[in-house]
Amino acid sequence: MQCQTQPQIYVYAYSWTPGFCHGQKYPGCSNPLPYWTTNFTIHGLWPQYATSGYPASCTNEAFDMSIPQQIGMNKMTQYWPDVQYDVSSPSYDSFWQHEWSKHGTCSGLSQLDYFNQALDLTNRIPTPSALYKYIGHNMSADALRLGFGGANHVALLCTNQILNGAYTCWQQSNNIPSAQIACPSSVVKEDTCMSSDDIIILSLPRS
Repeated sequence: MQCQTQPQIYVYAYSWTPGFCHGQKYPGCSNPLPYWTTNFTIHGLWPQYATSGYPASCTNEAFDMSIPQQIGMNKMTQYWPDVQYDVSSPSYDSFWQHEWSKHGTCSGLSQLDYFNQALDLTNRIPTPSALYKYIGHNMSADALRLGFGGANHVALLCTNQILNGAYTCWQQSNNIPSAQIACPSSVVKEDTCMSSDDIIILSLPRS
C-alpha cells in the first residue's frame, strides 16, 4: 500500500525473543545477549492510519548503511536485534533495512531520527515489571496488558498462547511518537493471546 494520506498514529512493535526463538535454531537464539532473555526488544515503529491499515514503501530512499555505526552497533544489536543472523554476518543489517524501506520511508523522519525515535520508546515504555518473575512460567495475559496501560492500550502476540510480541500505539506529533494512546480497534483485534488468560512466557539460555 503506497502512502496516499498522512498516517495519524504509530504502532510500536515489540518482540519477545524467547517466544520468537521457540523451535528455531537461529544464532541469536542459541547465544543470546543477556538483555534479550529478560526484556522485549524492538520489532519496528510503524506509521499507521487511525482507523485501519498502514502505508508502506512510501519512497525509494535506500537504507543508509552507516546508520548502525552512527547510533552505535552495540546499542542497535542490544535493543533491535536480528537473531536470525550472527552479529558478524554481512546480512545482519537486512532487518533494519527492511524496517526502514517498508515503514520508515512513510514516517516523514530522517533515517537517523526514525531509528533513534524507535530506540527512545523502548525506555519510555519498557518491559513491564510484572513479566520478570514469570519468565519460564505462565502468567495472566490481563496482568501483562495492565503493565502496558490496559487492554485497550496493547495487543499481545502469541502462537499457541506462547508470548512472542506486543503492539502499543502512539500519538504522532510532527512525525514524532509523542505519547502512548489507546489503540484503535483494528490494532486491538490483532491480539492473538485471547484463547485463555493463561500465557506462556518462555525463557532462553543465559550466557
